[in-house]
Amino acid sequence: MGKVEGINARLKEANVPIRVRVHGGALYLRSSKLPPKSGDPDGKRYEIPMGPASVANIALIELKAHQLWQLVVQERFDWALYSKVKPPDTVGEWVDRLETHRLSTGKCSKETFDKFWRKTAFDKLDSDKPLTQSILLAAVLETKENTWSRRRMCQALTVLAKFSGLEIDLSPYSGGYGLNSVVRRELPTDQEIENWYNGIENPAWRIIFARIAIFGIRPSESFEFELIDTYTARVIDAKTKRPRETKAFHPHWAESWDLMGCLPNLTWSSRNKLSNRIRVQFKRYKINCERYNLRHAWCVRCSVFPYRVPVSVAARWAGHSPDVHQNIYNRWIRNDQEKDIYEQVIKQPKTL
Repeated sequence: MGKVEGINARLKEANVPIRVRVHGGALYLRSSKLPPKSGDPDGKRYEIPMGPASVANIALIELKAHQLWQLVVQERFDWALYSKVKPPDTVGEWVDRLETHRLSTGKCSKETFDKFWRKTAFDKLDSDKPLTQSILLAAVLETKENTWSRRRMCQALTVLAKFSGLEIDLSPYSGGYGLNSVVRRELPTDQEIENWYNGIENPAWRIIFARIAIFGIRPSESFEFELIDTYTARVIDAKTKRPRETKAFHPHWAESWDLMGCLPNLTWSSRNKLSNRIRVQFKRYKINCERYNLRHAWCVRCSVFPYRVPVSVAARWAGHSPDVHQNIYNRWIRNDQEKDIYEQVIKQPKTL
């Protein structure tokens, strides 16, 4: 933090042996020149908590450092004046500080913090209790072992602990949740997708279905969609909020299916709620696959069979990393696709 570095430089120049430290969102005055507490050796370094590292506190901390040193020089320093520390900060206070920090540094959006941090982890803590290791461990142990919920809880609480300065290792409790524990996705065949498209009576919802199936976009991205040409679309990426281009697979679907026109008249407060509205509507039209399975099917169709687009390119069109594309999306290749791939390979002419 540039302001703190400047403060410390000025204190050094003024021969004040006190430094300002920021840790876990809190301010401290640090010095080894304070009168030792009873039983402590001379020269012990102390850190005096001075409250959260707010703009107001940082503006006053340099003055407080000078005042502290003046008391020492005048031999009027009394540890009793600095021992009346306020009660430990509560869980709610630390969570609010963490949210402010992550939003101000661009690490996530307000919507993401609420959905993937508060809802999955922090809301399960008692916000009025002091933040302690036992509080965090108890919350972890209340979740089911070897599940996404347990893993996510450990991840979120580890970040909170590190931010607040608590020393705790939750990795032994994270469990064995991973890719292999995910319930298998049964991806739809091309014929099933065509049948579903033809069975949607409402033209507006037929467009939404076509956009997702042909271009492999996330469901909510279908409402922020621009057709560049017959085989190219531009959407606003649901993760980055920036424009992203993607391609049509199969191209003949893009040539014959409706992609532009009046859309369903919907209002939504978040992309997650919009995606759920799409899920509900697809069920009404007897589309018996998860809406994201259409996106998974596009990823396999694009980069595995039959088009074999390089994963790095397909991933860019899909709006995620090559690792995610390969390990999450391409792992659900159907058995019939594996058979077709094998038959294609053995029919290729052999070269010496």
